[in-house]
Amino acid sequence: MALLETALTVDQILEGMRQLSVEELRTLAAAVLADRKLEPFVEELEDSLASEEAAREGPAHSFTAGELSRQ
Repeated sequence: MALLETALTVDQILEGMRQLSVEELRTLAAAVLADRKLEPFVEELEDSLASEEAAREGPAHSFTAGELSRQ
């Protein structure tokens, strides 16, 4: 079975953007701006969830030099 190339190239994206109306471009710009504003919140949420997961798993096991040499 052959693999299908589904990722758009930069040129294809730019060509698609050139076909947008001014109103569609404004909508796209607003969506990008909103995404950028949400990015720090999403990163903080991911960090918080990772911390909670680590707390549930408990402290990490520290290996001694002898344990490491046996692996």
